[in-house]
Amino acid sequence: MVTFGNPAGFWALLGIPAILLIHFLQRQSQVLVVSTLFLLEALDRESVQGRKFDRIRNSIPLWLQLLAVVLLTWILIQPRWTLENSVQKIAIVLDSSSSMRAFQNSVIDTLRKEIPQLSRGAQTVELIAMDSHIDGEPVYNGTSAEDLLEAIESWKPFRPAHDPGPALRIGRSLAGATGIVLYVTDHAVEEPGYNSRVVAVGEKLQNVGFAGVNVDVASDPPTWNAMVRNYGDADQTREWFLQAGQQRTDTRKLELKAGETRTLQGRFPANRDKIILQLEPDRFDQDDLAPIIVPVPKELAIAKVGTPALDDLMTGMIESFENTVPPTDESGVDLVLTTYDPLSPTTPAPVSIVLLAQVTPGRNFFKGPIVAANHPLVQSLNWQGLIARSSPGMPVGPEDTVLLWQGERALIVLREDGERNQLIYNFDVPSSNIEKLPSFIVLAHRFVESIRERKIAPFSGNHELHQPLKIAFDRSDGAPALDLVSEGAKTSIPLSQAGSLRAPGEPGFFEIRQGEQILLSGAAQFVDTREADFLAAESRSDVEGLKTSAETEHTREDDVWQIWVLLILVAVLLSWYFINRKAPVLEGQTVA
Repeated sequence: MVTFGNPAGFWALLGIPAILLIHFLQRQSQVLVVSTLFLLEALDRESVQGRKFDRIRNSIPLWLQLLAVVLLTWILIQPRWTLENSVQKIAIVLDSSSSMRAFQNSVIDTLRKEIPQLSRGAQTVELIAMDSHIDGEPVYNGTSAEDLLEAIESWKPFRPAHDPGPALRIGRSLAGATGIVLYVTDHAVEEPGYNSRVVAVGEKLQNVGFAGVNVDVASDPPTWNAMVRNYGDADQTREWFLQAGQQRTDTRKLELKAGETRTLQGRFPANRDKIILQLEPDRFDQDDLAPIIVPVPKELAIAKVGTPALDDLMTGMIESFENTVPPTDESGVDLVLTTYDPLSPTTPAPVSIVLLAQVTPGRNFFKGPIVAANHPLVQSLNWQGLIARSSPGMPVGPEDTVLLWQGERALIVLREDGERNQLIYNFDVPSSNIEKLPSFIVLAHRFVESIRERKIAPFSGNHELHQPLKIAFDRSDGAPALDLVSEGAKTSIPLSQAGSLRAPGEPGFFEIRQGEQILLSGAAQFVDTREADFLAAESRSDVEGLKTSAETEHTREDDVWQIWVLLILVAVLLSWYFINRKAPVLEGQTVA
């Protein structure tokens, strides 16, 4: 395959019509050979000007001049021949931050123009496109530029701002040392690293959108609050309305100054637990829609069993927990607050908070430094003020996790083995000052919330787009897969992949189901205010230098260009010779 390093050299072909024009206009003398001069008087007199245009006379100088122009054009266009088995690898790392959604068409248009230029001269081009997030999710891998663009058209960026470095490193390893790595983004980056080049496709936008929602369930009916922000540097006016089911309010006008944030507030309509706030659409549509659902957490049935000495403490603890109900029967109990006497041991309930209490407390106090484990339940909690009397305790097994030590004594233990999930305060609680420590009730609340998360029961809530979801579900053999239902579309999720479950990437309502049971009713909203600001977006391309170097690497130049130069000189000299040579005159003849 032949490519041309300087296509502008084809302008030299304009020399062909110029030469033809010259040969049209030139007037050639007519040669008459006569033996005497008396015949000249019989010739008709002609105009001294002659004709301006004449037919082109087939002559050697004409063809030599045309040959010289063709050879000169060939030299100027710098022909290059593709090397056999040459491969150009291009790795494209796509910025997957949410703001790129506003420029997805620009990404496609830019790559449609740049890829053929970057792959010029190569016999084969290998195209790799990947997400810029740390996991480097593949978007396309193949040799077709059109298939690549179709894959990018289906690609949906949804991440918050992040470092593209790990993905660029993967892109460089796939492209190799001589390949091309492009980082396609909407914000200019000075040095993305790994010898990659930036292709920025952004532009400054005046965006207005929802910046967060909140629901107050204490009021009846519940109250919603939604913040609307003008991210631009100019005053903006937007229309908005509220929709509940098939009903909607009249359109209202909202005027925002540059950078202003306004709060909208209202109540849920009667007998409605879902509403949609809709802003007038603009270039970035992710934050123009705010679906809101009344959050309904799982309820926990909590019972208390134990010594009367701790009855008030356990009652106060239960009252501090949110969304709890009294158990209807023993089978409906989710959590038990119970006491344990080491001198008269009993078996606590499988799921319980166990408080040690003995009839006769010890006289001495535990000694030694108090050390907390590196565990989420006790993270950032201060236990240094705890005073507990020395007493026998519950035996601690090797499978137990000690959350708090004092010297050699395990003061707080977490027991999780099979069906048991117990938080054990392994010291005499009535004789201690544990009630005065905020860490005591905070730890209890954290443990209760962990029990709530593990309970298989329906609940409702508002979530960010693509937010990871923690769903409790039936894990037994033969249990059905999970289904994500969003905007009427259902996606089946195997139980083995349920740990990576996320909210939808588009604003709207959704459900998580297992079989016929609804586990979660949710609303997905865009709330990333950094990605909604387009004042710093711009366009830039650093690939110009790569086009020439890539073509040079995969092609060879014309090895005999010196011969063409020599032929041009020969053609010019021969043309000059034939134009200026004198016509031969025979003896006894006269040229008129």
